Amino acid sequence: MTGATMAAQTALVVGGATGIGAEAVRQMAASGRRVVIVDINDDAGGLLADEVGGAFFHGDVSDDASLGNAISQSVDEVGVADYALLNSGVMTAPGDAPFMAVHEAPLEAYRRVMSVNVDGVFHGLRHLLPLMTERGGAITVTASRAGLVPTAADSIYAASKAAAIHLVRSTAQGMRGKQLRINALCPATVDTTLIADVVRQAGIPLITAADMASEAVDLMLTGANGEIRVRLHDKPAFTIGEFDANVEYRAAPQGR
Repeated sequence: MTGATMAAQTALVVGGATGIGAEAVRQMAASGRRVVIVDINDDAGGLLADEVGGAFFHGDVSDDASLGNAISQSVDEVGVADYALLNSGVMTAPGDAPFMAVHEAPLEAYRRVMSVNVDGVFHGLRHLLPLMTERGGAITVTASRAGLVPTAADSIYAASKAAAIHLVRSTAQGMRGKQLRINALCPATVDTTLIADVVRQAGIPLITAADMASEAVDLMLTGANGEIRVRLHDKPAFTIGEFDANVEYRAAPQGR
């Protein structure tokens, strides 16, 4: 792909002010693409936009109107995205909190996790699909390994990511034959501000945000429609298979 072609493309990163999203912004900008950041963190988002020569718009993924307005602004000022990364996410408790059993979690915390991690994906798809379906490209969702395996340390977070994964898969199924690809990345534990202190103290291996952003960018650019890609700290990324309507398991295509 030529530099001129890449320069004409736009990458939208929702939740792009910090962590994996910020590194994805830097990598997409370094490849010559125009980058748009949407986040609730105005200070970090604005500074990063200045750093990479991109644009920043305030948007709260848990609020459909707020996110829709940010996307509308980005279309008016920059253009429709060729690639979008829906990266916003929160955990149930702050990083310095002790382990919390599911029945001990405040109702407000549960609703906050679901509003960002599930509603946020739905809101993003709701506003981006009408814009991007005929244009083509890809929408990639940052999910989590926690959405695939039991995760007692944060049951609510795990449930939200499982919902996001199935929303991606089901939406992608309905997009077969279209130009637009929808897929999801399931990272293991990534070194971001979301990570609880107890995780760091336990010595659990962490993946750098830059490495995980590289995987997210690759999935956006090359991943298949409906692909659910897992990245652990000690092995290359791989794609998992799926169950069909009769609950028969189908292995993922070879190659990843």
